[in-house]
Amino acid sequence: MTLRSACLALPLALLLATAHADDRPKPAWQQRRAEFASILEGVHQGDAAARKRLDEVLSGLEARQMQRTPMENMEIMGVYYLPREGLEKALPRIAAHATLGWYDTLRFSSAPGRSEIFYVLFQLPFLIAAPDASGKAVDFFNAHPRETEELVQQGIAMARQFRTQVAYDRHWPGAFGANELVCAQGGPCEVAQSLPESQWEEAWQQAERLVRKSYRSDDSQVPD
Repeated sequence: MTLRSACLALPLALLLATAHADDRPKPAWQQRRAEFASILEGVHQGDAAARKRLDEVLSGLEARQMQRTPMENMEIMGVYYLPREGLEKALPRIAAHATLGWYDTLRFSSAPGRSEIFYVLFQLPFLIAAPDASGKAVDFFNAHPRETEELVQQGIAMARQFRTQVAYDRHWPGAFGANELVCAQGGPCEVAQSLPESQWEEAWQQAERLVRKSYRSDDSQVPD
């Protein structure tokens, strides 16, 4: 997958919605996503209290890295960091969250959940940031392939530092998506499976390869 192939306009409300719409108890990360969506709605309506709460979320992210899931962090990247700081500064962090997120997904998801996360995770910051953010990113990748590769590699290196030190629930992929909603409601579904720990190193290598493949120029020679 390259970013251009994934440039489909998903509704912001869908991207920011929690995976479970019923009244069942939700994991902490889903509760945070719901709260973040509510904060953004308030900010868009000019609510000063919501603006203050958003500032607190951003300050917390800077002070306590990797305490939110990669999917949450990708949303925050799209809402704030990518539009404010620009692609060159944001791309390493985007690549880091993508690497950690896909590593989690390969270890702790169902096949349907994995497909849904694959569709959303890598493109999420660009879809949220602006209607033309994905196209501009691809244009940058094509115009500056070497710089793009270096920025992505910086992000992967950052992810390696946090590979075993993240504070969030690494099993979050097992509760993300439509299949997991059906499971939570007791319906017919494919239950998330945990990858044997002996295969985690290969999962990490797969995650790195996919991130390099996703954020690159169309004619890049980076191995798939």
